Parts: sequence; C-alpha cells; structure tokens
Amino acid sequence: MPEKVKLELLNPRVRSRPCRLLRPIPGGDLAGKKIGLYSNSKHGMDNFYAVFEELLKKKYPTAAVVQMKGAFEITDKDAKSLAQQVDTWINGVGD
Repeated sequence: MPEKVKLELLNPRVRSRPCRLLRPIPGGDLAGKKIGLYSNSKHGMDNFYAVFEELLKKKYPTAAVVQMKGAFEITDKDAKSLAQQVDTWINGVGD
C-alpha cells in the first residue's frame, strides 16, 4: 500500500487586525492646516504627490504641505510622531 501524503492548504491573504478609525478635521476645512503626504517611497509616489500637492495648494492656498516618508505599516508610535508634526496626513502606497 502506498504511503499517505499530507497536504496543507495555505491562504495567501494576510489576516490583518482592524485599524482604529481617525476622525477627520472638524468642518473638513484644510485652509491654514499643515498637511502631511506620507509615502512608503515606492516608485511613482513622488510623481503622484507632486500633482496632488499642486491640487491641494490650488484649493487651499494657505495650507502647508509636508512630504513624509516611512514604512508601509505605520505603527502607533509612528502615528503619534506624525500627528505631532502635522494637523492631518494622507497615506499613499505606490506600486
């Protein structure tokens, strides 16, 4: 009788923990705010954010835009540090 083979089926999807929802700026107005554009430095994000920054400055001329770079996953410690530097930030991932 042939030897039995045991196969293990793996799920390639990541099981991530739910993230905390952050509240938007009250009133949704970005005028006069410091906005961070956070990137994981993937190819193409700099081009995307260059255009995005231009659009932000057209709509909110008194807003300051800061380029921010870091890891793909933002830890709680990173988030606290980022939050001290800007009023709000936008997280983009290029690929």
